[in-house]
Amino acid sequence: MKRLNELFDIDNDMKIYSIHSDSRYVKPYSIFFCIEGLSVDGHRYIDDAIFQGAKVIVHSKDIDKQQGIIYIRVADPLDELNRVSNVFYDYPSKKMRIVGVTGTSGKTVVASMVKSVMDHYCKAAYMGTISLEYDGVKEECPYTTPETLYVQKKLFDMARRGVKVVAMEASSHGLALKRIDAVDFNIAVLTNISDEHLDFHGTRRQYIESKKKLFSMLSTNSIAVLNKDEEVFEEFKDATKARIMTYGIKNESEIMAKNIELYIDHSEFDLLLKGNKYHIICPVIADFNIYNVLATVGALVGLGFDDRMIIEAIGELKPVDGRMEIIPNRHNITIIVDYCCHTKDFENVFKFADRVSRGRIIAVLGAPSKRHIARRKKIGELANRYL
Repeated sequence: MKRLNELFDIDNDMKIYSIHSDSRYVKPYSIFFCIEGLSVDGHRYIDDAIFQGAKVIVHSKDIDKQQGIIYIRVADPLDELNRVSNVFYDYPSKKMRIVGVTGTSGKTVVASMVKSVMDHYCKAAYMGTISLEYDGVKEECPYTTPETLYVQKKLFDMARRGVKVVAMEASSHGLALKRIDAVDFNIAVLTNISDEHLDFHGTRRQYIESKKKLFSMLSTNSIAVLNKDEEVFEEFKDATKARIMTYGIKNESEIMAKNIELYIDHSEFDLLLKGNKYHIICPVIADFNIYNVLATVGALVGLGFDDRMIIEAIGELKPVDGRMEIIPNRHNITIIVDYCCHTKDFENVFKFADRVSRGRIIAVLGAPSKRHIARRKKIGELANRYL
């Protein structure tokens, strides 16, 4: 609960018990924010919100007003929702270390690995494609990067339960739609960039700009973990005030993997870290996952891990559910499941299978929903090329 004058510069100390952007969930003595979404305009649901008990309406358009209701007009209700939700939930992200992971592929793997490692040292949380997980709570996320109120409410609960580190996927949609504008990130990680989600962003340039936003949000006390092998590296480097930490395989970086050997059930490589070299045997498979391991190392360095802790953590990494996951079976065959979101992901998996397999390869694949119909032909062509 907060007083209205704690949330807005207004001479009214009404008690506010909840805040909402969906009129269906409005409760008595709440604030309703009229958000203009991609298909729905919250201004159309003001009467519904008032009927449900809203006492304050935050809007940006001319509207009819009712007696007994406080109306606050602002330039952008979504910006105000970010600001007010952060205040209402007592600035929860400032009470924990927040690691944001963005990129076309690898977000789920890196964020999950960070959470898995941190679980050995403190209460940690993961928020992303697979689920929301912390302190015994496990539930499905509505989106890879959920909407503002969901994020702030869950961060508040995490802080209340003593969570110390949160690994969060930051999707291009979530960044463009301002869902995490009020989150105070300590570390941001870039995995890679390829031409995806252009149906939403329109152009590759707009897609890249949405990803860069995460790094522009960082303070000078934060850390940006960047893939130096990506052609957009310099662009992302210039987009942030944070300290830069680099990782890569091809280009000279602070964190590097060399002499990589790929096997059907594990990987081996030499890890170059802080001028030292360590031979790593890691239960993570495929060369593209080596990049994810290096990105995870960067996040761990940013969280204060020393070399010994990092080496131990890499050796004990578990494959993420559904991401190059080997399925045990009694038929003496190797079954690998991978949730490929993008055409490039399929190609990477096919390349790995073609490289390490010494027998017959069978692929069961698909691209769900009408939105991905055109992708099916490309995937089939890739399968014919590699399998």
